[in-house]
Amino acid sequence: MDPQHDPLLETPLDRLGSSRRRFLSLASLGTGAVALSACATGGGGGDEGSSDGGGGAVAEGGGEVSDDNPFGLEADSTVDVVIFNGGYGDQYAKDAGEEFQKLYPEATAKVSSTVNIQSDLQPRFIGGDPPDLFDNSGAQSMNASALISEGSLAELGALIDAPSLDGGTIGDSLLPGVLVPGTYSGKLYALNYMYTVFALWYSAKQFEEKGWKAPATWDDVMTIGEAAKKEDLALFAWGGQNAADYYHELALSMAIKEGGPEVAKALDTLDAGAYEQPTVVDAFAAIEEAVKAGYFLSGGAGIKHTEAQTEWVTGSAVLYPSGSWIENEQRSTTPEDYAMTGVATPMLSDAAAMGAGAIHGAAGEPFMVPSKAANGAGGLEFLRVMLSKAQCENFSKLTSSMTIVKDTIPEDGFGSTALSSVSSMIDTAGEDVFTFNFSDWYGMGETFKPLWAEFLNGDVTADEARERSQKAVDTIREDDSIEKFDVE
Repeated sequence: MDPQHDPLLETPLDRLGSSRRRFLSLASLGTGAVALSACATGGGGGDEGSSDGGGGAVAEGGGEVSDDNPFGLEADSTVDVVIFNGGYGDQYAKDAGEEFQKLYPEATAKVSSTVNIQSDLQPRFIGGDPPDLFDNSGAQSMNASALISEGSLAELGALIDAPSLDGGTIGDSLLPGVLVPGTYSGKLYALNYMYTVFALWYSAKQFEEKGWKAPATWDDVMTIGEAAKKEDLALFAWGGQNAADYYHELALSMAIKEGGPEVAKALDTLDAGAYEQPTVVDAFAAIEEAVKAGYFLSGGAGIKHTEAQTEWVTGSAVLYPSGSWIENEQRSTTPEDYAMTGVATPMLSDAAAMGAGAIHGAAGEPFMVPSKAANGAGGLEFLRVMLSKAQCENFSKLTSSMTIVKDTIPEDGFGSTALSSVSSMIDTAGEDVFTFNFSDWYGMGETFKPLWAEFLNGDVTADEARERSQKAVDTIREDDSIEKFDVE
């Protein structure tokens, strides 16, 4: 993977070593919205800064270690934190910084933000001056597997075992399964702070006025579509490739609910028949049924996903599939009395293996501590502050989204019907939570997004969409140069 190297043409960057050039190449690949998941093949922990995977544990700071200062943060130290300023903004991190400084009055919390994580931080990693903590999110995020394989990230296991500001350990306070996305070969390298539930979203006010019930099955969805069409309303809104891909998520989630976790496993293992599984066939056919019935808002190919979402919340369409970030993303365009509410992915039939309450839930927004951070102890301590119930509640109030910490959302969702419905869906689902990772693992979004835009526009059939999807999966599976990830 390294470029040809001519010593006569060596630059200062070249002299950093071939492993760093490989890091630059891999980092340019970026990563998905949800961090790469558990059991990355060849991940392994190594000595700090090694190139055989893993950067080792964060070194203790120069302060005295205690229950109140578990990482030995030096009293007058500075912690350098970089936040992705995307859909969740950066105010929650600034607020955590203020709390950090209350706990450590002599310390300084330097919180900055950017939408270009990779381009801003990559030179700092190469130069040996990374931040102490960073939020590796957004379209310009850094490639997690490259960072790990180059020994550029520290392990975060000590954080999970540390005392929580609310009593007990940090691990005790977390929702089930939320550490999985940031765990590689048994070692935690990313703490995913936010918890997303993927659902169908609607206006509770509109449904009450129309006498409609939240759909539990796809037949229910189509019944609403028929009623909506009679009133010159679209069933679904979509716009551009991002929104089109949300319907790919919907199709796969319906397929997994119908067939069970083995459907997700076949996808994540890049199975030769992943898109030929019966429930995947049925789910694609269901979406095609809605396309052919004219239930999608016209003109989607020519607008952005945020424009489609605005059409939806202003009354042109009835349903929209998305993650639970949707309320915050459309806050400025949603009518005050809209009562945005989510319902779990519909079942393809009453006989769905996972039942009506099962949800696609996943932790995202990965926070990482570089192995070469000047104040790694400060990075861990900043995360410990962020994981307090007070800061998690503050995040939810600001963003109408959940964190990975349990019992932080009141019944009224801080006045948000969307957040309240997310909390309710999580309670109803219990252990019936699933996710899938292959598209993010292997950067397949650029294949699926335009394909689904064609599909929703009626330009390709369900069978053609599945065939092209399977071909893309086969290409990844058969390419030995692409590192594959184990599935438990």
